[in-house]
This record gives sequence, C-alpha cells and structure tokens, in this order.
Amino acid sequence: MSSIVVRHDLRHLFGPVRDQEGRETCLAFATSDAHAVAIGGMWSPLSCEYLFYHAKLRDKTPADQGTTISAIQTALEQDGQPVEAGWPYLIALPVDLKQWKPPANVGPLFRRTSNSNGKPFDEIWNVVEADKPVLVGMTISDAFAEPDGDGVIDSEEPVGPVTHAVLVVGTGTREKKKLLFIRNSWGDDWGLSGYGWMSEQYAICRIKVALTIN
Repeated sequence: MSSIVVRHDLRHLFGPVRDQEGRETCLAFATSDAHAVAIGGMWSPLSCEYLFYHAKLRDKTPADQGTTISAIQTALEQDGQPVEAGWPYLIALPVDLKQWKPPANVGPLFRRTSNSNGKPFDEIWNVVEADKPVLVGMTISDAFAEPDGDGVIDSEEPVGPVTHAVLVVGTGTREKKKLLFIRNSWGDDWGLSGYGWMSEQYAICRIKVALTIN
C-alpha cells in the first residue's frame, strides 16, 4: 500500500500518456499536452511533430537533437499546432530530411502564449494547486529511469548534464516530504502508467525552467 498522501491531481484533464520513442522531443510533448489542456473541452492531442518541426526551423540545430525553450515558445505562439491527426508523430525521422515537412493541409492551427513562472519548487507547487499544469525543463539522473515502488524518484545522485522536460500535474507528500506528480513522455511502461512522483530534494537542484501555457 502506498504511503503517499495525494493533495492535488490534474490527471483527469489529460488523455493517454504518449511516447516520444527514441527521439529528443520531450519538450514538444510536454508543451503540446499543456497546450491541449489550456484549450479546454474534450481532450484532443495536438501534433508534436508540427511544433517540433517549427521549433527546429528556429533553433537551427540538427533535426535529431532536442530544441530550446525559446524556440518552442516562439513556434507555439507564431506557428501554432494542428491536432495530432494533422501531422501524426513519426517514430523516426526520414533518412532524407528534405522529405520531413508538414502535409499540405494540416487543418486549423491553435496558437498560445506562455509565461515563465520562475523555478522555485514552492512556486511550481502553488501553480499546480491552483489547477494549472506546469512544464519544467530539468536535468535527470539514472534514478529518474526507475522510480521506486510508489512511483517516487528520490535520490542524492549528483546533478548531471542530461536534460529532459515533463509536466507537473499534481502535488503530494510522503512522510512529510513534498512531492511533485509528473506526466512523462516515455509511454505507460514508465513509473505509474506514465506518471511519477518527484521529491523536493531531487527536483529543487535540477529544475532549470518552469513555464505555463496561457
């Protein structure tokens, strides 16, 4: 039986957890899912492929590398996103990158602005408890790949160079320790069917940026 006390849980706002497969598209997935919640109504996933493509046009780095916060924010606001069916996610990029481009008709585009909320743990906590998911860009360690039996990542491993983006969608405690509940983009085999808890100790030294979608 889990010893976690759940304070706030926004999972009901989302559809099934998605899987970025082997590509460095976590930031596009986290942004897309936060964007879908901001639109409201019945859950409809948005095209990560379209958002990532336009972010890569802006950051001007190789297509097989991750993108930047500034590029994804600008793409979201200026280029927007269609629904997932407009340009479904590709498990792998085409060998010929000249073939990597949006279909001629992707359908209506949804655009949104975003705000930086700073990065202090308590500020993220308060925003989530006010019913708004928060996108966080952070570094991760080996412990992130294997949460414990309660789905908790709580480790004193040193801060390393590997970066990742997730959505914070809940709050809770375990033995008086504060926990953030996160939605990952590694499929439903990770953590608690694609979700997990991250301790304050683990998160506070690793979170580099926090954003909300307006």
